[in-house]
Amino acid sequence: MKHIIKTSPPADFTAYVEKHRNADWDDFSRPENMRIKALFGEFLREEQGYICCYCEEEIAKGICHIEHFKPKSFFPNLALDYRNLFASCNGCGTKGDMTCGMKKRNIYFPSLLSPLDPTCETRFLYTADGQMLPTNENDSQGWETLALLGLNSPKLRRRREMLYQEIQNLREILPPDNFRSYIRIRLEKSPKGRYCEFWTTVRYFGWEEETATGAENPS
Repeated sequence: MKHIIKTSPPADFTAYVEKHRNADWDDFSRPENMRIKALFGEFLREEQGYICCYCEEEIAKGICHIEHFKPKSFFPNLALDYRNLFASCNGCGTKGDMTCGMKKRNIYFPSLLSPLDPTCETRFLYTADGQMLPTNENDSQGWETLALLGLNSPKLRRRREMLYQEIQNLREILPPDNFRSYIRIRLEKSPKGRYCEFWTTVRYFGWEEETATGAENPS
């Protein structure tokens, strides 16, 4: 889970919320507001570097949704709260592969780890077979978050395992300085404002060996 830094919402969204202080999500989703909602969805995707707020898969218009971290059904006062809104993948797949906002749905508990938590990037480690585990095995918040969001679904584990193998192969064939430069560049936003998929996994696999030997870890 990558730390998301919120800034300020787009002017059209702010103006709508200020003008319609009693509006709910259904009001915001009416046809006459589709332009504002679509622009707001694009803003959230861009803010996150076009990766899902939970699993970090790439997201694009049509294959993601606006996610309420605290469900609007239980927290109606937060339905249009910018800091409660993220872009999540649709988590599509078989029942066992359902992930992220689509798996979470209307469930919430206070200990659920938020992408706004600055510690979320270091709360998990990644294994060679694609598992995502709490860095501290006694971290109940980490375990509950993984379970609720389905972050160890077969689909995500397969993709992270392939990523591990790719990075290990590069580590073996590239000179150390070239390998570190490659990882550093891969972790930067692209000229189009995109982060690589599974950003925290790339950082973990790409710098695990280097940090163990005292090399600098990019942030």
